[in-house]
Amino acid sequence: MTKHRTLVLLFTVSVASLPAIAGADTACPAVVTDAAKKAFPDATLTKCTAEDSIFEVKLQKKDKSIIELDVSAKGEIQQIEEVVPVAAVPGAVTKAFAARYPKATMLKAEKQTKADKSVSFEVAFKVEKTVKEATFKADGTFVEEE
Repeated sequence: MTKHRTLVLLFTVSVASLPAIAGADTACPAVVTDAAKKAFPDATLTKCTAEDSIFEVKLQKKDKSIIELDVSAKGEIQQIEEVVPVAAVPGAVTKAFAARYPKATMLKAEKQTKADKSVSFEVAFKVEKTVKEATFKADGTFVEEE
């Protein structure tokens, strides 16, 4: 083979493999991507990473909002997480937050829906110079602080 043909062949193989490299962040088993697409057919899969036995799938909706799914290797959605406006946080959660953190202000909130349809809210807030997160059930019951 001539030197020119070898270079052309190497270039062709390199270019052909670019989509595989570029899509490395979105490489998921088909059963996982199928579950995500079925749950949110109008959203675009932007990232998929394996974490132990769960895949974290990020989707972008048409309104540019981001949804994160925890999907099992069998394609079962374990949890859906989506950012919600602080104003959309239920009153019970807002009241419980204010009672627990009277000097703090909610910065952002994330709604978490588990496979059993239970809902909780993870609230980010600032205390002095530290940003913390607290999770509350939809009824206002405190779960944890991170």
